[in-house]
Amino acid sequence: MANRDIKDLANHSESLFFDTRDMERRLDSSSEKDDYGTLRVPGDWRFTARSSAWSWMGLSTAIAYPLTGALLTLAFGAFSVMIGFLISMVLVGFGVYYTSLKSANEGIGKDLMSRSTYGYFGSALNTLFVGIYLVILFSLETSVIAGSLAEYLPSVPYWLVVLLIIAVFIPLGIYGMVWIAKLQTVTFFLYVIGIGLVFIGLFSGWSELTNAAFAGEWWKLNPNNVPASWMTIVGATGAWMGAFGFMNIFASTDITRMTRRSERKKIAVLQVVINSVINSFLIGAMGIFFLASSNGVNPDPGVTFVWVLGPLGLLLVFVTQLRGNVMNMYLGTLAFDNVLAQITKKSYMRSWLLIPFVLLGFIMVVSSFLQYFSTIATFAGVVFASWVGSTFGESLLVRPLYKIPKWSEFRRAYLPNINWIGFTSLIIPIIIGMMATMGVWGDALRATSVFVSLLLAFIFPVMLAAVLGKEKTIQQYFKRIPEVPIIEAETMTCFVSGETEHKSDFVLCPFHGDNWISSTTCATEKKCNKMCQFKSAQNTIPIDQSI
Repeated sequence: MANRDIKDLANHSESLFFDTRDMERRLDSSSEKDDYGTLRVPGDWRFTARSSAWSWMGLSTAIAYPLTGALLTLAFGAFSVMIGFLISMVLVGFGVYYTSLKSANEGIGKDLMSRSTYGYFGSALNTLFVGIYLVILFSLETSVIAGSLAEYLPSVPYWLVVLLIIAVFIPLGIYGMVWIAKLQTVTFFLYVIGIGLVFIGLFSGWSELTNAAFAGEWWKLNPNNVPASWMTIVGATGAWMGAFGFMNIFASTDITRMTRRSERKKIAVLQVVINSVINSFLIGAMGIFFLASSNGVNPDPGVTFVWVLGPLGLLLVFVTQLRGNVMNMYLGTLAFDNVLAQITKKSYMRSWLLIPFVLLGFIMVVSSFLQYFSTIATFAGVVFASWVGSTFGESLLVRPLYKIPKWSEFRRAYLPNINWIGFTSLIIPIIIGMMATMGVWGDALRATSVFVSLLLAFIFPVMLAAVLGKEKTIQQYFKRIPEVPIIEAETMTCFVSGETEHKSDFVLCPFHGDNWISSTTCATEKKCNKMCQFKSAQNTIPIDQSI
């Protein structure tokens, strides 16, 4: 692989590697269901920054945020948790701004972005983990509704209550962002009214069990009298970042990828406000206030809502969980869609995966699985920290140093099965971080395990690249240098599938007679044995499949 080939990529227009068009969105009912889950989002199917941000706001109202803030206060004290929120704001703000710019610029989400970092099959590991974790969050949110509803329907079996709730969610998760944006608009106003009534009730003394008068200096709340120290601050920060912060840095790209390129800076700023200021600080702090209002007894905001508003509180719980769980289903099925496409070499509709997704969630809710959520979240923090660290390490350190293009390649024809620089930088910090979490090296490393994983994952890529050398490092990113179609038209038609997509989606295939085929056709081809990676295609042939 000649170094000049990499340099040549920089001489071509970005429009040959991703869709740079800025067009009016076209209506397409099939695309509204899968939202181009396994492809770059084309320029004629993008939304405004406001619509994208509005859809993502659904997660901000999830009860899991204030609930976790309250639980962390019981474990570490409000002072340490609040400091942890501030640290999280900085980390999440930087991470989200970077990934939002990249995803909106290239029309690419977390799953396709990972392929360039970890390899075509290597990326399936973290994508699968994200999908499973989103099922866990779905089941957690569902259990909150089920618990509240079971209080009003004690004669109905708990499993049946859960089943009825999930049955409501399924039809709401069929469609993608078009439907999500509409749903979030309608339910947002109900949420604001409901939360407003809760605060009015707390300050007006509507409930004897919870009252704002009990809160006092709520930011100093420390029910278990845990001494504040650097270990409690780091521990609280790591737990909060592990549960939500690190994952949101990448999960938000599944929404920002659909934002118009001309508004990529706008969506980046909006995502920073949502994920850094609102999700990482305000919503968590609200959970501490609710806990303080109950005299430090009740950490569950859902229970607080019912205590203050009665049946209306139950409705508010349902609205909050509905908004969050629709997003959990959307993001989770996108992740599973990509993993299945990589493993089975078949193309699926994202909506088809809803049934196994909610079935797995149902099993988690009715079993004792969620009792171990705090432990699961801690280990998830190590995994997500390693994911963030390795991705930013290879992107900010390795790519500039070795002149590797900053855009992310996702097409099977050009990627190795595993990018050992990224994959190794993910796996080793995970193993070390989990051992530290289990206390193998003492309490200090147990408290800092998430940040140990983050730091190791960040520096490993450049260290491994130095060991491999320039040529082998480049080979981790490109099994063969991407062919560039010499064509003026923006779109091409695949002669195998008949699909018409942007030209950046196509690859030159020696198995199909040195013809240009779509990345979907390439990904689903089972007979070629990736011969393109050891047999050169003739990139000078004329292109007659354009329209």
